[in-house]
Amino acid sequence: MRSPIGPILVVFGLATTVVLVLLLFQNLGMRSDLETARSDVAALRSEVATLEPGLTDSDLDTRLDELEAEISDLLITTGPGITPGTATDGAVVERLDEIVERIQALDDRIDEICGNVPVC
Repeated sequence: MRSPIGPILVVFGLATTVVLVLLLFQNLGMRSDLETARSDVAALRSEVATLEPGLTDSDLDTRLDELEAEISDLLITTGPGITPGTATDGAVVERLDEIVERIQALDDRIDEICGNVPVC
């Protein structure tokens, strides 16, 4: 006599085998994806290593210190006694415009540097 559980066990065994084969193919596919991702990361690292570093933090600090010193010198030079309509008003306005342009150039350079850095 045959057991009624026999065919169920055969079907269960076949289903288990199919699932294991599918898991094996999935695992192989994921490994190839992992190797591809690793090679992409290595290529990106080498590309980042060859990029020009640009300005460092110390360079930026130096430039900001220079701008601060120039603003301080401007305030000392002009003093609080300037009245509207004097000849030095034009010089003060020109100097302030120059300082604003330098600050804008520095800000543009920082934006340029941050464009090459993933996290900035």
